[in-house]
Formats: sequence, C-alpha cells, structure tokens
Amino acid sequence: MLFKIMAKPSRAIMLLLGLGVMGCSQITRVEQAEQGERNELDDFLHLHLQQAPMVTVAEAYRAMLYLADGEEKYDDFAAREAALFQRGIARPEWKLQPAACIDRGSVAYMVCKICRIRGGVNYTLFGGMGIGDRRYAVRELVYRRMLSEGADYRYLSGAEMVSLMAKADAYMAERGLYQEESVDIMQR
Repeated sequence: MLFKIMAKPSRAIMLLLGLGVMGCSQITRVEQAEQGERNELDDFLHLHLQQAPMVTVAEAYRAMLYLADGEEKYDDFAAREAALFQRGIARPEWKLQPAACIDRGSVAYMVCKICRIRGGVNYTLFGGMGIGDRRYAVRELVYRRMLSEGADYRYLSGAEMVSLMAKADAYMAERGLYQEESVDIMQR
C-alpha cells in the first residue's frame, strides 16, 4: 500500500504546489514591495552578512545605521558615511574605503557610540582625543561580553558582526535606549 502511494508522488506534490501558489497570489503589489524591502534587509543581515568571511566598510556602515535607526534610510555609501560622520558615530580621520575590509576596532567604536557606552578612564581620556579610540572600544565591548577577545586591528567576520549586533540590540533594549511612543491602554 505504501509503495502504491509513493509510486505517484508527482501528482500529490503538484497539487500541494498548486495550492501553495494560489494561496500566495492574493498579496497586493504594495505588500510585495514592502515585503521585498524587508526581505532584502533580512537577507543582508541573516544570509549575506552571516556567511561573509570578512565585512567590508560599506556593509558595516549599513549595519551600524540599521542598528542606530532600526530602519534603512540611506540608499548609497556616501549618504551612509555622511550620516555616520554627522552623528559622530564614525570618524573621517579613519579614511575608510567602501570596498576595504573593516577592522574590529572601528566597528567596536561605532557600537559604543550607538549604544551610548561611556567606557572606562582610558576610553574616555584617550578615545575622546582619537588616540586609541578603537583599541579601548574593543576592550570595553570585551569587558561587557559583547565582543570576543582579539586585536582591534583584526578584520571582522560576518558572523562576528551579526553576533555583535544582536548583543548591542539586547543592550539597547535592556537600557531603554530605543525611542518608543507611549500608548495609553486605558484610553477608549
């Protein structure tokens, strides 16, 4: 009996595929566009970045702005870079190129700025002057168990970036750093 059912699996599979396609056909173009934008960002974070052996400056800037804003507002590298410079999250003195791999120290510094982590004495004194800013940012994130031990000049892998973003997101949520609209649930 089982053999007879398995002998014609193509009809059952085609029927299931047909029902699945018909069930998905009622999504409007606007919903598809919104899902496409969301899927593109999700694909970037969870598929592309997770599997990247090293993260480029352009990818890191995109990820940091997503961490800071919770959405993707900028379309190109120049706009992202300008936004990061203007907010003081990244420093123009670093002279990072979009296609170059980014180091752990630069990302750690940006995460500290986004998460409003003040750091210790060395980070405050020397980091504010630009001397060892990235080095002490790495040490601060290691201390907070957001980043693994390692040199600040080492390149960052995609998996490390995704892990760091998840920990930074949890840190921000725990500290109430996300802006939320207050909702009165007693209102009728």
